[in-house]
Amino acid sequence: MSVSKEGVLEEMKGKDSVVLNVLSAEEFRKRRIPGSLSLPFRDGGEAFAREAMRRFGKGKLIITYGSNITSHAAIDAAEALRQRGFRAEVYVSGLKEWTQAGLPTEGDP
Repeated sequence: MSVSKEGVLEEMKGKDSVVLNVLSAEEFRKRRIPGSLSLPFRDGGEAFAREAMRRFGKGKLIITYGSNITSHAAIDAAEALRQRGFRAEVYVSGLKEWTQAGLPTEGDP
């Protein structure tokens, strides 16, 4: 399932979700959705899901995002989590749409 930027904003108001940047740690430092956390997705989903379980458990909705609609990392990450019993959605349009909409970002220039 995918979620819109409005859906991300709504979910961020509560405490039952985690907005998860799945890009590299370097990309996360440069620019991210405020309040989002970093868990890079690489080399398949098993290690990623184990780390997500350790950090967040399965009780929260996890919303993954990447750079833009052509970035498959966010889609693959959400799918890896769903296959392992997590509640996960993907914000497919990612940082590109977020910034184009004038929504705030944070990071190091």
